[in-house]
Amino acid sequence: MFDYYLIYEKTDNAKYISHLDFVRAYNRTMRRAGIPVAFSEGFNPHPLLGFALPLSVGYTSSCELLELRLGEQMPTDEILKRLNAAAPAGIHILSVHEGKSRMKKLRYALYRVTPEHMPESVSDFLARGETVIDKKTKSGIKDTDIRADIVDVCLCGDHMDMILSAGSDKNLKPDVVIKAMNKYIPDYDSGDCEYHRVAIYDADMTEIK
Repeated sequence: MFDYYLIYEKTDNAKYISHLDFVRAYNRTMRRAGIPVAFSEGFNPHPLLGFALPLSVGYTSSCELLELRLGEQMPTDEILKRLNAAAPAGIHILSVHEGKSRMKKLRYALYRVTPEHMPESVSDFLARGETVIDKKTKSGIKDTDIRADIVDVCLCGDHMDMILSAGSDKNLKPDVVIKAMNKYIPDYDSGDCEYHRVAIYDADMTEIK
């Protein structure tokens, strides 16, 4: 068995593909590309693929991370060439690497949020001691204090850059932060927003790529 990981971007209409549908589509892409993906053992074998952080429907990204295990060794440039030739529109492989990724080190993500209307300031919002909003959790929708999972929000012209907790233990999505801004910033209404994941980081804020 041989381990690889790849970085890919998800743009355009591909943002409307749900994560489960995307996994199915990528399995088909691997078959069309002739990539010898290894399968698990047992009564219901499945391809040995692992995604770092499922992307919400409607989001785009330039930093998606996928691990895969192959049954035979292949040159990374050949994998890149084959997958990009077979991938659906809106999916583009940026790089392929041999070995294990640092996926399990994932702790934070940087999102670029482009709202219809920018707030004048977020300083008072970030200074709040408590920021409670109804948030979807594993046990249902609950009032949750999200302040500890907001690392930073920076106003940058026509967009905001948000660094938020991410990963299997804690995962805060930027649309929830926007919802909180609409609630807590006086007279603010963001309107519709576009969400783009720019980078993912480990606990030391070192980019995982």
